[in-house]
Amino acid sequence: MDQGSPRAPAAEGEADSGAGTSTLDRLRAAFRHVQGEAPLHGRLRAALLDLMASGYLGMGDKIPPERDIAEALGVSLGTAQKALARLADSNILVRRHGHGTFVAAGSQADQLLHFRFVGDDGVALVPVFAEALDRREVKAKGPWSRFLVDATSFIRVRRRINVGDEFDCLSEFYIDARRFRKILAMPFQELHRVRIRKVLAEHFNAPTLSVVQRAYATRFPAPVLAILKRGRTTRCGMVLDVFSFTHREQPVSFQRIYIPSDVRQLEIPSPHVKAS
Repeated sequence: MDQGSPRAPAAEGEADSGAGTSTLDRLRAAFRHVQGEAPLHGRLRAALLDLMASGYLGMGDKIPPERDIAEALGVSLGTAQKALARLADSNILVRRHGHGTFVAAGSQADQLLHFRFVGDDGVALVPVFAEALDRREVKAKGPWSRFLVDATSFIRVRRRINVGDEFDCLSEFYIDARRFRKILAMPFQELHRVRIRKVLAEHFNAPTLSVVQRAYATRFPAPVLAILKRGRTTRCGMVLDVFSFTHREQPVSFQRIYIPSDVRQLEIPSPHVKAS
């Protein structure tokens, strides 16, 4: 249901011994399976994100002390400190003086601009967590190819968004495969948490400066329904298409979001988006 390409708008302490030991065992296994060899702090960061994406570490859970992590994984204390510091800087972890480091509650709700679902009090945002499903180069035609007219193939990143353990949404994110090919080499585990728009801004000088959003109600295709595990009560829902622009009003990304029916209110962000 594409209606042509839009124009850009005008710019404007110690862990519990039992839980800690189990967490360290799982972290050690995840660390071993992370692709790549260096830097070690990046591998450790990706391993922690993998445990969060799998649901083993949830919001509010305590992370083992840095020294215990370093000893269990055979890395330096500095490596463990750097990995946790990076996650804290991204608001994925929160440090509480005298208590330890914890998985932040709802940290991605503030970062994933199009998944800001309103809580029961009408003010707070429901916590959301992204799970990367796949990343691949595609040549299929669609609204993304009509929008990203200079691209001949596309990198598509699909992520399932868990909204407060109540329901799932699906995000399909498309960018020019030739221009942004390095994203195919990113550790896959990074895609569970990273803001792709932020990567485009910081590593490719392609910040999202404005967006056009189009929404419509429709019947979801069977493959989409199969992905939406939680809260699926009907075959219908809302599709939100997000057309993003960078410098000089050049198209930079296309995102299609599937939101099931009969769920919480969605807070729509301003059409003007800051780069980070």
